[in-house]
Amino acid sequence: MKKYIYLLFILLIPSLGQAKNLSASLLQALFYAPGQGPYLETYLSVAGNTVQFAPLTNGKFQASIEISIIISQNTEIKYFDKYNLLSPEVDDTLKTGFNFLDQQRIPLPNGKYKFELTIKDKNTSAKPYSSVQELSIDYHPNVIALSDIEFLESYSPAAAETKLSKGGFELVPLVNNFFPEDRNKLLFYSEIYNTSAVMGNDGFIYSYFIESYENHQVHNTYSRIQRMQSKEVNALIKEIDITELPSGNYNLITEVRNRNNELLASTSRFFQRSKPLAISEGAAGFMQIDIANTFVATYTNKDTLAEFIRCVRPISGANENLFADNQVNLGDVKMMQKFFYDFWEKRDKLNPSKAWDTYKQEVEKVNAKFSTQTKKGYDSDRGRVYLKYGPPNQLSQNYREPSTYPYEVWQYYRIGMQSNKKFVFVNTDLVSNDFTLIHSDAVGEPNDPQWQLRVAQRSEINNDYDRNKNREHYGNRANDMFKNPR
Repeated sequence: MKKYIYLLFILLIPSLGQAKNLSASLLQALFYAPGQGPYLETYLSVAGNTVQFAPLTNGKFQASIEISIIISQNTEIKYFDKYNLLSPEVDDTLKTGFNFLDQQRIPLPNGKYKFELTIKDKNTSAKPYSSVQELSIDYHPNVIALSDIEFLESYSPAAAETKLSKGGFELVPLVNNFFPEDRNKLLFYSEIYNTSAVMGNDGFIYSYFIESYENHQVHNTYSRIQRMQSKEVNALIKEIDITELPSGNYNLITEVRNRNNELLASTSRFFQRSKPLAISEGAAGFMQIDIANTFVATYTNKDTLAEFIRCVRPISGANENLFADNQVNLGDVKMMQKFFYDFWEKRDKLNPSKAWDTYKQEVEKVNAKFSTQTKKGYDSDRGRVYLKYGPPNQLSQNYREPSTYPYEVWQYYRIGMQSNKKFVFVNTDLVSNDFTLIHSDAVGEPNDPQWQLRVAQRSEINNDYDRNKNREHYGNRANDMFKNPR
């Protein structure tokens, strides 16, 4: 069973000529109804303080958002809906610091689709904004499968069937993948399909855990395993206390295994955590590390250690970078040694020295390829992406198109749980070897719908903020190179 979906994207919609910019978040999740087939759920959350509230005849105020959804396959429209989303009525337009939510449930058979959302604030003169995503569905009745993971704001037993009910629960989705310091519970909903059809009365093992997004290191503190009975559908609500989870990028993983511990199905959801770690907390932990007779014991030069620490930034977590920067500034050789050893011991407990040597060889490669007169290769955007994800599977270098800046398109067939992800780098000074990452469709990377215009600004100045594509120019192949790097 395979299923792919781009789970979350944020819409920041410029309201031209208006004082406010509409801000909305869209989440999509796939589920499966036995006997009926797959269906897509969409959750749209609109920030009330970013839209215009209009007066009503009852003396109150209300916002109105026009939403259009088109799902097509090749050139055929498979689903279309256009409707208005109304906010709650308010007495005072200064008290709109809330989000209002829309949820849709759309049956879709297996296949590949194009999902297009258009959204407009009806109380302003702003033009509509559209976003297009690819969607692939592949569920089967006799294959064990997992739904997408749905983060929750809250839940309660369902008294009746509503748009927000599922699996016997009334679910309020969390239309975000960001967990700030004051949100200390990760609550999620998931479904498991067809275990009874495949395994009969045999039970199975369900597990869920948090791993680092950068290096896929499992955080055992946030790992849970549960034995379950086979059913047609197992509906699950789980909660993880993330009070002590430090800042960083993470994946929440769910897995189904049989009694022999063989993996039968898995799915993943990316999220970000913000919980700054006090420098004193980190220092206290490193004080206990003994580096005698380790590979870092020979690194006694402060400048060399500082250079080594700086070059691991592309694969470091947020708190690791914070602590590392502090130690480099303080220049305490012992603490720098302890940090550096701990960094690699966390990534390879059996042979941290080998892990560092392997990574160091890659650093030398990116320094040779991507350094400039003022910047080391590992500090460049191309160097960071290379060190974080490895060499691209396809690399398209486009330096001589007459109407564009020099640019490169990198394609990765696989990045963790993501498939077919691309990165666009552009050189706007035409002199140095420094290419800036301006767009990617990978989770956690810069995403700019107008990236083609930025590539073409060598020959065209764009003042139309609703236009995402270039006008036709002789030799301009940016869109083609992004779709088909070669």
